[in-house]
Amino acid sequence: MTFEAEVVTLKCHFTGREDMRLVGVKELKQQTMKLLNETAKGDIIITAHGKPKAVLHHMTEEDLSDYLIEHDPVFKTKIEAAYADYLAHGGISGEVLLAKLKRKRAARKV
Repeated sequence: MTFEAEVVTLKCHFTGREDMRLVGVKELKQQTMKLLNETAKGDIIITAHGKPKAVLHHMTEEDLSDYLIEHDPVFKTKIEAAYADYLAHGGISGEVLLAKLKRKRAARKV
């Protein structure tokens, strides 16, 4: 069994997926659009010299915005800081939060 086949077999074993496909760099260069369309059916593992190098994964516009937010270092830093503040000082109840938001909204209308 080749390394590529072992990787796919192992991945399928852990994920229960059988919709992955291996594609070499040469095929990627020659059939890029076709492969991008095929990602709707499942992930495609890109290999170079028989070793996995990347994964083509289907993505919608909504997925893109989620991905960009999740991988934004500034956003991550803000979330981590807010969580640290929460751990240090505790949170507020939902009722208190709603009251604050209503006061801010009312102040903007004036």
